[in-house]
Amino acid sequence: MLSSPDLPETRDPASEASWIARTADAVVEHAKQTGATTLVCASGISPSGEIHLGNLREAMTAHLIAEELLARGLDAVHHHSWDDYDRFRKVPAGVPKQWAEHVGKPLAAVPDPDGREESYAVRHMTRFTDALDRLGIRMREVRQSVAYPAGAYNERIRVALDRRGEIFDILETFQTEGRHETPVEERRAAYYPYKPYCEVCGKDSTEVTGWDGDTIGYTCRCGHTGGHSLADGSHPSGKLVWKVDWPMRWAFEGVQFEPAGEDHHAPTSSFASGRVIVRELYAAQAPSTAVYSFVRPAGGGGKLSSSAGGAATPGSILDILEPPMVRWLYARRLPANGFTIDFSPSAIVRLYDEWDRYRAKVLAGQASAVEEHLYELCVHTHAGPVEQSARPVSFRLLSALVDLTAGNTAQIARLLREQLAAEGAGDVPATDAELLAQLEPRLSNAIRYTEALPDTDRTLVRTEFHAAAWQDLDPETRGGVALLVERMVTDWTLPGLTTTVYAIPKLLAGLPADADPTPELKKQQRTFFKALYQLLVSRDTGPRLPTLLLSLGPDRARTLLTPS
Repeated sequence: MLSSPDLPETRDPASEASWIARTADAVVEHAKQTGATTLVCASGISPSGEIHLGNLREAMTAHLIAEELLARGLDAVHHHSWDDYDRFRKVPAGVPKQWAEHVGKPLAAVPDPDGREESYAVRHMTRFTDALDRLGIRMREVRQSVAYPAGAYNERIRVALDRRGEIFDILETFQTEGRHETPVEERRAAYYPYKPYCEVCGKDSTEVTGWDGDTIGYTCRCGHTGGHSLADGSHPSGKLVWKVDWPMRWAFEGVQFEPAGEDHHAPTSSFASGRVIVRELYAAQAPSTAVYSFVRPAGGGGKLSSSAGGAATPGSILDILEPPMVRWLYARRLPANGFTIDFSPSAIVRLYDEWDRYRAKVLAGQASAVEEHLYELCVHTHAGPVEQSARPVSFRLLSALVDLTAGNTAQIARLLREQLAAEGAGDVPATDAELLAQLEPRLSNAIRYTEALPDTDRTLVRTEFHAAAWQDLDPETRGGVALLVERMVTDWTLPGLTTTVYAIPKLLAGLPADADPTPELKKQQRTFFKALYQLLVSRDTGPRLPTLLLSLGPDRARTLLTPS
């Protein structure tokens, strides 16, 4: 049992703004009550389709709490159940229609449509765990398709079958009145909290016909009549129904914390009934918990659905975001607060900017203790550091360079060397290969991000001066362009070019270069910037002008902005 001297005192919530720390405090208190020696933080996912960013919230929440407990020197483990013994309910989008013949079988028994993995379940589990590995999430994994047939739960299944009437009565109190037409006593007599898989067709199209304390009998719609033993050492083919399976595993695994979605925490839901079942049948307590809200795509009205197809997955977001940033998306919000995921180009660039500012604030020693704690959880786990770029060059700049060079890494390295030299960086590697390695994974993210941009958002720089666009400019704007060409070479860095580009419209208006913007001035800036874009890329808009000019270099920029 965990005694008080082994555990930190619960902190005053008013003195700790981190939900992760507060939740860990609650788990510690729960462990004191249950006498647990290991703090098991559990998560569970059914690999019924693409495992999306909504599912990630469950695994991430359990992981973050386990990490906090480990950081306190406590014995904690993240235990993850793969519910791959659940039935295959329907054919998801993107799966051949003929897979309908497998509906009713365990997910682990359904073939992988691509034939690459051992099963449909493993296909989705592997993709998810590959992403979790990059995110620094390490779990003790248990496959229910292995545990159930191995007989791991036989003793507890027998308890549930012996006391099926009690279970029915408990669940009945959580059901909506008037939901059933069949009389309650008739339903009670027919109720069994266990669903066999038929040994002939492999499906759960079965109906239990009897239980004698050792063997369960059933009939199947395929015409087979059979049964199997649930004695110790036997290998059954079937599982407890969800509302009994979940509390049974709480007791079996000694779970002290498990987050669950809003739907599972409704007054009549599985968590509410599970609290009673785990206490009455298995003499255990329900775990401490956190209610998490759903993660939605930007502009979408409903939660992400695995079976709907096309959901954003952890793997897809890691194609464009660094792993610590993904951890940060989840860790910085209360689990009960839902949030949207915006994959639009502008949103991704803004997110990188925000993360870089946050990182710089922490590294400069200007962050609060809570912000520092959160950052540490994002970049480091008990298993080691989380993958991130050793040289986090601005993603806004990096993606623009990728766009403008068509992903030519040699050109990207050259341009970055020029920029770093202008900034006075003294730690630039001797070779391009070393420099490019320092940019990973951000460089690869920028390449994939740019490749995914629609053609209308890609940039095609002109190869020669745009005489026709120059003729359309009024004399004042031409003078502004000439002034820019004159001034921009004095500080060829991103901050320097930013200052210069934004100063020109102010100078044209007779204002000092550092004048505060006004609505009228902003209008003049937009007109001037439109002229520059027409001269450089034959469009009214494009990448931020300072970034665009930096990528072109002073010679090429001067050529495109100066009439020959």
